[in-house]
Amino acid sequence: MEDFMCNVLVMGKTGTGKSTLLNYICDADLAQTGTGKPVTGEGIYDYVVKINNQDVRIYDSWGIEAGKVDRWKELISKSLKDHGAQKSIQDWFHSVIYCIQAGGGRVEDIDVEIIRQFLSDGYKITIVLTKADQVDENEEATMKKVISSELCGKAGNLSKRLNIVATCAEKKITRSGETHPFGKEEVCNAILDGWRDTILERLPKHVIARVCEYLQTEMEGIKSRVLSREISGVAEDNAEIFSEIQRSISMLTRQIEKEIFPRILKEAAENCHKANMSLNAMLNTSSNSLKPARKNVPEDDSMPDWLVYVLIAFPTTWIGLGVIQVANFFKSRSEENIAQERQRISDYIDQITRDLIEKYKAQESIIAKQLRQSL
Repeated sequence: MEDFMCNVLVMGKTGTGKSTLLNYICDADLAQTGTGKPVTGEGIYDYVVKINNQDVRIYDSWGIEAGKVDRWKELISKSLKDHGAQKSIQDWFHSVIYCIQAGGGRVEDIDVEIIRQFLSDGYKITIVLTKADQVDENEEATMKKVISSELCGKAGNLSKRLNIVATCAEKKITRSGETHPFGKEEVCNAILDGWRDTILERLPKHVIARVCEYLQTEMEGIKSRVLSREISGVAEDNAEIFSEIQRSISMLTRQIEKEIFPRILKEAAENCHKANMSLNAMLNTSSNSLKPARKNVPEDDSMPDWLVYVLIAFPTTWIGLGVIQVANFFKSRSEENIAQERQRISDYIDQITRDLIEKYKAQESIIAKQLRQSL
């Protein structure tokens, strides 16, 4: 079986000790360290490291700097898109670590904005309080409460996706004594927790995104094919075109039901099994949250009832609205009227596409339940 490599995105403001943390959890001098200045350059750089003798791909982001917040947000948004739910599961960010320096008792607005974005997108976030040796236990506990409150609000709806770990990543000798590193095991365990929760949370989004991506591509093909036909400037003359559109969409939705969805679901389940095998080996931890699912993946001809989508009955009476009910020879060949009819047909297909996408998206919770039962 091909190995499944865990992708870990690490973020944080410049000077929070992000690079030192990476060196600590990987037992190697892998990332440059510095004081108060960016050291990785503007970008997200990936490299493979060993954690418990298992390969892990680290995505080390450029530290957030004052005056360059907009540029940094643009970079992260692009990276999120490149690793989005529609991509293969192997290409996702499976765990996300956000570094905040312990002390101060508050989290800055830019931190809140970025972390909330990831939480809302279905990621499990581990906030690592770096340099935690600089605060006592009461200060650490207070900061954790403040962060949780700032990010999740009073209702705490997002708290289940948030984990906070305190660390000290390097040995220090001070006047008051010697400080030894701590928190490595907690961070490594958080990588596994983040992977498991992120996979389970985002997998239904992945399935729907893939289906909707296929739907949109095919609908554009239908539109291109239909609009290449000769179109009349009189609405009633185009009735056969709308019938063709409905026939094509009916065939497409049946194909998605019987072929596309089962294939995507099977691929997702197999990749989950690979991820489970590799990440359990990485952290030398047993986890039964995700079990091999190959035997439980439905075959193409036995899809569950909830997946049967009925083609929306779009009324066609609007075709004649605003059109004089006379088959005027000149009007039917008027460039302006033909252009209006072409646009009307295009809008019709676009509206069906949007409605079908919303219909698929509305099934996310049902798909999530089905996946959890089969995995």
